[in-house]
Amino acid sequence: MRIYLTEMFAVSLVLTVVTELAVVYVLLWLPDRHLKPSRRINARTVLLVTLVNILTNPPAVLLCWLGRMYLPAALHFPVQIAVEAVVVVTEGYVYSCFAGKPEWGIQRPVLLSCAANGCSWLLGMTVMASGR
Repeated sequence: MRIYLTEMFAVSLVLTVVTELAVVYVLLWLPDRHLKPSRRINARTVLLVTLVNILTNPPAVLLCWLGRMYLPAALHFPVQIAVEAVVVVTEGYVYSCFAGKPEWGIQRPVLLSCAANGCSWLLGMTVMASGR
């Protein structure tokens, strides 16, 4: 059981960070290609996205896993949506705290949080569906 949980948390975190960094790259770099490289995605942005996901991903995975174990099947999806909504709000708040500082590269915190978490959630659902 320990190996299963370790793999579940580790794979989820790695996939989430990679997916959300890809979304950040698309949202921050593509519309602003004319900006100087220092204003685009940088090491600070990568660090921020990684730390935000270390903060939110493990509790979200734990709550969804516990929900699947202890709640009726009809509640699995609503629990996932509720947990994901809390994650989006939390990450959006953290990103908004850094949005006013150009050195962090965060420009549209709410859009960033919604798009990044939507993409990582869809990827997670796809991985879970293919693993069954």
